[in-house]
Amino acid sequence: MNIVYASDDGYCQHMAVSIVSLIEHNREEQLNFHILSDAISEDNKEKVRQMVKLYGRKVTFYPIEHLMKELEDKIYGLDTGRFRITTLARLLMGSILPDTVTKVLYLDCDTVVLRNLAAFYDLRLNDCIAAMAAEPTIYPEVRELVGLTEEDNYYNAGVILFNLSAWRLENMEENCLAYYNSMGGKLPFNDQDVLNYVLKDRIKRVGQTYDFITNYYYFRYSTLVEKSSAYASGESRESFHMAKHHPHIVHFASDERPWNRGNLNHYSRAYDKYLRLTPFAEAEKIKGKEGYMAAYHLMNVATFIAPKLRQYISDKYYNDKIKK
Repeated sequence: MNIVYASDDGYCQHMAVSIVSLIEHNREEQLNFHILSDAISEDNKEKVRQMVKLYGRKVTFYPIEHLMKELEDKIYGLDTGRFRITTLARLLMGSILPDTVTKVLYLDCDTVVLRNLAAFYDLRLNDCIAAMAAEPTIYPEVRELVGLTEEDNYYNAGVILFNLSAWRLENMEENCLAYYNSMGGKLPFNDQDVLNYVLKDRIKRVGQTYDFITNYYYFRYSTLVEKSSAYASGESRESFHMAKHHPHIVHFASDERPWNRGNLNHYSRAYDKYLRLTPFAEAEKIKGKEGYMAAYHLMNVATFIAPKLRQYISDKYYNDKIKK
């Protein structure tokens, strides 16, 4: 398995947690880690190297600082908003990684692996270029912006199985940058929106269990189906229930993050468990967000009790923050 992460120095701790969790649940698999490094310090690189070495695995770092600058030059008006530009690194994997790497599993740093991933990695993509899980809660405005209809799935880019050979052969990197340019370098969710547009009809859908966004713990299955009519075609009530309680990969994609002091995320125990196995085990949780964590958790609880209230908050957030 070729596993890819993209990280800066600030997210190195979380990446280490994800790496350890993946190794712990895939001890029989041959794992090669490829880190797209946006100025990760030498000290943190060495910590990760030694950690991976203890497990008998290999890790390679690829500096991408210059590529991030090149992207700003190539895409006129590029503005990633509240996201660091490192998020765009997954669009560049084809040109960064060696040609001998033909298939990869890309993981966001804020993921924790809880089960074996061999079946996922061995998935046949056939004519598809990537395999991803749906994100039914995406804002309707974003879906419309990238040309998707109600019958189309919008996919989350935090976990992606890539056929890198097909990606290179069909010049998908150039296609992605061209589309980004055509949108003036401004999209609400940046590379995720780009991939949903450029790879439309070339994405193989996988179950929510492989990218379980932790907020979904508070969503009813029926609410997700209401938000996206296409969701039910690939996720049953039973499979969603299984994903919620026994996910392969949890994705801390919301503000209720386990490294914030006072967070009440249902899956934070998994993060804490694997943090203790990393060189960052003594890291303290971030202080100063306790009040916000409590308010955010109340909103999550309200999602199950009063879905329309969550919808109101979501709509307001889009109009006040993302659309602006």
